[in-house]
Amino acid sequence: MKSPRCRITTWKKFSREVRSRGYELLTKLDNYPDSILVTGCQRSGTTMIAKLISQSDGMANYRFGRDDELDAALILSGFVPHNQRGRYCFQTTYLNECVHEYFDHVNGHKIIWVLRNPFSVVYSMLNNWKNFALNELFESCSIHLLNEKEKRFYYWVGVSGIRRLKRACLAYNGKVSQLFDLASVLKRETIMVVEYNSVVNKKDDILPLIYKFVDMPYKPKYAEMIHTRSLKKSNLISKKEYALIEKICLPIYYEAKKLTSYM
Repeated sequence: MKSPRCRITTWKKFSREVRSRGYELLTKLDNYPDSILVTGCQRSGTTMIAKLISQSDGMANYRFGRDDELDAALILSGFVPHNQRGRYCFQTTYLNECVHEYFDHVNGHKIIWVLRNPFSVVYSMLNNWKNFALNELFESCSIHLLNEKEKRFYYWVGVSGIRRLKRACLAYNGKVSQLFDLASVLKRETIMVVEYNSVVNKKDDILPLIYKFVDMPYKPKYAEMIHTRSLKKSNLISKKEYALIEKICLPIYYEAKKLTSYM
């Protein structure tokens, strides 16, 4: 019989039953030594990288539900018991305001931060997300980025008082800015920053570097799992959207891009 805790089958339920109750989201991470943690701003290609590594030779499969990242969140927070069966790759973009937990676990873990241009990310947030996901990221990472007038309006009428496009832009900035703290505290051999478009366009050059970082043998067949279909998202936004994203998000993207491990 399944554990009752497995009834957490959506991120809304996870937010209500785990996140909002103050549980440590990585409390069980050290039970899985040498894990690979793939993170970054949501909608940045972390799922692709995490699945690629998870399906590589020698990696163990922990999946039990429909959403790999939610399964990882339930295992790592201790809500679903799991016996280690090997080395794992966990997607951990869900941490958000709990990013500080990365500093509490040093059991040989490797972190891969996937950076992506804000035009593609914001477009994906606006067109592929419902309000819950966008609002959760915005409220957990980005309220401090509002100016004083916007903060007063936000606290008066709630999240609907901030335009959806502005919420997405600030959500991107708030999440990407976490990279600067991680890079300044963690040892260089612990965290690797990769840029999504570069991985896709130069996969034969960059994938071997990623596998070397996580101490895994690289095989050319892995490159066949990467496609270029999603690279055109940034071409679909309107001129008005482009201008606002450029103004708000592009500076922090360029600053973060300086941290890529192969520049």
